[in-house]
Amino acid sequence: MTTRELLLRVLNQQEVERIPVSPFIHVNYVKEFFDDHDVDWVTKTPDVYRHFGFDIMHRNCTPAYNFLGPQGPNWELDSITEKDGRDETTTTLIHTPDGDLRCVEKTRWIYEYDAEASVVEYPIKEEHDLELFMRYQPPPGIADTSDISKARQAVSQEGVVAPWIQGAFNLTAFYYRKLDDLLLDAMLNTGFYARTMDYFLTRYMVFVQQMIAAGPDVISYGGNIANSKIIGPDFYKNYIASYEKRLIDFIQGQGVVVLYHNCGYASKLLPLYPELGMQAYESLTPPPHGDTSLGKALSNFGKGTTLLGNIDQIDLLRTGDRHAIEAEVKRVLDAVRGRAHFILATTDYFNDNTPHENVHMLADAGRKYGSG
Repeated sequence: MTTRELLLRVLNQQEVERIPVSPFIHVNYVKEFFDDHDVDWVTKTPDVYRHFGFDIMHRNCTPAYNFLGPQGPNWELDSITEKDGRDETTTTLIHTPDGDLRCVEKTRWIYEYDAEASVVEYPIKEEHDLELFMRYQPPPGIADTSDISKARQAVSQEGVVAPWIQGAFNLTAFYYRKLDDLLLDAMLNTGFYARTMDYFLTRYMVFVQQMIAAGPDVISYGGNIANSKIIGPDFYKNYIASYEKRLIDFIQGQGVVVLYHNCGYASKLLPLYPELGMQAYESLTPPPHGDTSLGKALSNFGKGTTLLGNIDQIDLLRTGDRHAIEAEVKRVLDAVRGRAHFILATTDYFNDNTPHENVHMLADAGRKYGSG
């Protein structure tokens, strides 16, 4: 059985001879590994997995989403980028016949090889702004999905290709509407909230369809903004679940696995997640960086959803010793054996300065205790 077949079997809830070991290795760690900011991470990501002996789940091949575009005769985008050392601030004005919209994005470098990029001024500030989007924004353009094909060639039969998308709620909260305003919209202005969610999700599905056509095995699906530290189960069920299920069904109906990602607080939402029907879920983040009990997750999901995660990459892998890492891997694999379809992974991507010897121990211990 190839590694690709192994991962696909476990992601489709089929029995396998060993538990795969496939932590989330992001672009930052690929750059650090090669000590090169300009490394071609699409072709080189598999080399990092191979070096440590991991099963390859290649996520560093996500097409860019033009969330404000494309440009059109009544939708003119005027962007200015200001630099402050390595950091950047981009301000975009969108000119329409009935008024302008303004969006500000910032990129801030937090480590040598890792940056945080986010919208800090959202374009939807009031209902009229949504009307401008709906009236004048041109239809979605053609996305460049070549990195997905490139990743498939780089991985071959050694693993699977799993580019990222934003989930339905993440999409609107990440790009278009300030989170606290969006949460209030759901309760106080339900019609506006529904129009906002539906408009941007419908457009986004055109983009997602182009990604699916490029041939990924898995879609890594961001669901972390609507976490259980911010909202409760009733809010999730009443205002979010139907949109997530719509997108999940759309993807999985075409034979692509959805790997739903919540890398933080999830405990109160665990009973609801299986109802969404995703084939796989991560990251099972325990305290202090999340609130997920592995036992509770196993009880809620059973064998109906493949689970990934539960190994702390923030403290354990960066500062723990090899004995602590081995003991934790053994504890996790003993807990899941026979109770879940499972991939040993981290609760999020490797941080900069994670010692190679600790990463090797994660791989070695996963192989040692994941068989039989």
